[in-house]
Amino acid sequence: GILRAYVKPCHLDALTFTLEPVIERSMGVKFIWGEVKTLDGVNKCALVKPIFADSTEEVYFDYCIICSGCNFGPFKPMGESLWFPTVHEEERKVSDWAHIDERFIEGRRRHVLEEYHRLIDLNKKKASILIVGAGFIGVEWATEIEHFFPDIKLTIIDALPRVLGPLPDGAAA
Repeated sequence: GILRAYVKPCHLDALTFTLEPVIERSMGVKFIWGEVKTLDGVNKCALVKPIFADSTEEVYFDYCIICSGCNFGPFKPMGESLWFPTVHEEERKVSDWAHIDERFIEGRRRHVLEEYHRLIDLNKKKASILIVGAGFIGVEWATEIEHFFPDIKLTIIDALPRVLGPLPDGAAA
């Protein structure tokens, strides 16, 4: 997954590709690279700002399905986190990574490399990292960091009595 890219940046290339050719050519679906600014259900219209435009355009529909993904960072007002790129116009203004435009693969790559170099520095210092949450993501982070940065001291903590708490007992063995 994406966490491997933070400890081994070349892995990002195996995870990323441009969706537009697949969606338009293979599936025959119109693709607009942009952000929905407003959604009017009564008039069945979305106000969309295409990525390379300064102005918005109206896109009409008969039925709207919202599949916007989610953000995971509970300590940030917009839910910003390492593994979910900050792409929305308003969020980018207050982002911890406002200097990186993650709407583009190169921006995502720059962010991954920044975090990778942070881990290299922590490894050199023999620093300690606390991982809060021993679910799938927390355990994956711990194993990736332990494997690629063996001088970092790791501690993982969870409110449940064992790692991978919601999973069957055999998963935590």
